[in-house]
Amino acid sequence: MQREERRFREFASFLSDLVKELNDLSSEGAAVLVEGKRDAGAIAQLGYTGPIFTVSILTSSAPVRVKLRKEVSKMIILTDLDSEGRRLAARYVKFLSHEGIKASLAQRRRLSKASRGVFLHIENLRRFALSGERLLDVGVLSSNDFLPS
Repeated sequence: MQREERRFREFASFLSDLVKELNDLSSEGAAVLVEGKRDAGAIAQLGYTGPIFTVSILTSSAPVRVKLRKEVSKMIILTDLDSEGRRLAARYVKFLSHEGIKASLAQRRRLSKASRGVFLHIENLRRFALSGERLLDVGVLSSNDFLPS
């Protein structure tokens, strides 16, 4: 049980640091790209306050792409950690490059490494956030991190 608790604390600390990094990058003009609405909700529940784009809105809406080119300097790709997510990540690196926007996979790679295969789908991070009493117990995140923005 101690080993599990230690891994939990390490992952909670990692998530806290990741969200802080994402928020810092957001203040510099970055945004996050996820696969769907549930993924976006999970990232927001963890405390990310910057712009979040979903794959479907990014590719289907010309006005969104125009806004994207004007307001986003870098897109952080956080697609799922499974094979489909890897395929989508590669596709959107090319798509964003064509749109003149830098894409970053660094945070996705670190999330994959930190999760150690426990989480394959970004939306599952919501379940981790919903265990707020445990996150609060370890003192990594505050109760404000679980309030909707």
